[in-house]
Amino acid sequence: MAFKLDRRGHGRKPVNILATLKRGNDIYSCHIVELSDAGARVRLASEFAVVEGTARLTAAEIGDMEAEIVWQKGDLLGLRFTAVKKRATGMPTLTKH
Repeated sequence: MAFKLDRRGHGRKPVNILATLKRGNDIYSCHIVELSDAGARVRLASEFAVVEGTARLTAAEIGDMEAEIVWQKGDLLGLRFTAVKKRATGMPTLTKH
């Protein structure tokens, strides 16, 4: 029996939060399905959207979070919140607003 190790430093919890993901001029409807202090797993309303780079995740429950899209599998995205990356490295991140 093989065990899969979770290398994340922040615990994740399942949630169901309606949100929007904005990248440039594109806005995507989505649901946050897992959330931690460091990032989120998001399910896009359209499985055909291909999203990469940085984006802003907005929901009433969490506010407006800048995030880096670190992976995509179909309609699921993995996001790392930029503020957490900045704290972990001590280096400022370059962002466009």
